[in-house]
Amino acid sequence: MRGFRFGPGIIFVKGDESKILEKTKATFLSLSEALAKSDELDTVIVLNTQKAILVKTYPWVALQDIIHYTENTESKGIIILIRTPNPSRASKIIEKRFNGKLLDPIEAIINSSYNETILMLTRKPITRPIRIEDVEATVLIPYNFHHVYKNIILEIPLILMETLSEWNEVIIKIYDTARKYQENIERLIIAVEDLDLGFIVGEGWDWDYPRPLLKVPVYKLKLFTWENPKRIKFLLKGLEYVGYRRLCDIDVIVENRKIEWIEVGKFKSKFELASKAREELERSLSKEALEKIKDIEKKLLSEG
Repeated sequence: MRGFRFGPGIIFVKGDESKILEKTKATFLSLSEALAKSDELDTVIVLNTQKAILVKTYPWVALQDIIHYTENTESKGIIILIRTPNPSRASKIIEKRFNGKLLDPIEAIINSSYNETILMLTRKPITRPIRIEDVEATVLIPYNFHHVYKNIILEIPLILMETLSEWNEVIIKIYDTARKYQENIERLIIAVEDLDLGFIVGEGWDWDYPRPLLKVPVYKLKLFTWENPKRIKFLLKGLEYVGYRRLCDIDVIVENRKIEWIEVGKFKSKFELASKAREELERSLSKEALEKIKDIEKKLLSEG
């Protein structure tokens, strides 16, 4: 689980719009649209204080490419995105500790300077672009990002603990009768990390005893998470099947008790659950993660 990451760099520019558009091969967007489509360390350029463009490269590279067509440039505060289960409470803690000011996200960007830092808080996974609507609190910090970044690394675990006192400790066990463990473990870890389901605090091999005198190898992941364990069980059920073909068994265990499939929702069968879970999994995963998982699955299916 990622607790924080950088947002895009923001540069306000006065200059020749047509030349800048031609050089960047970009199209006009609103500032909100540009932010929603941006990823870590992309560049959002606001032209003549009105229109924005998104450039999928680092701010210093983007500025280098357009500098000849500008009359004036102004860098805004560096954005750091923070994921927390309670953005409202966390923002108040951050405001107090860093002498910050609570603002609307767009207002924080416009009013910031290059030597300030903008912290945007969300409960959504930050492994993908975040829309302005997903930002539940924004704090403008009157310190440059070097100062804020080195402190936030230390403070994030404490802030998370203060905003949520009770965490779930979840054990995920994976078993494969065909012994294709490497491929199935890779699919599992890709899904857990891309969906940001929790902090992986341990993993390794173990033995399980599905019935008396039967000993089978299993691979275990231990997560600390604020996600509902039943939600995790549901999503991971989507990795067990591809169509009608079963690739592995995945158990989710909380407090030494396995969550049964009938606890997850009202489904007529395990197969119906797996089918619905697969649909949800494919909607939730990033494009890159889903492609990786499907490539591994093609290999598994072709090998029989």
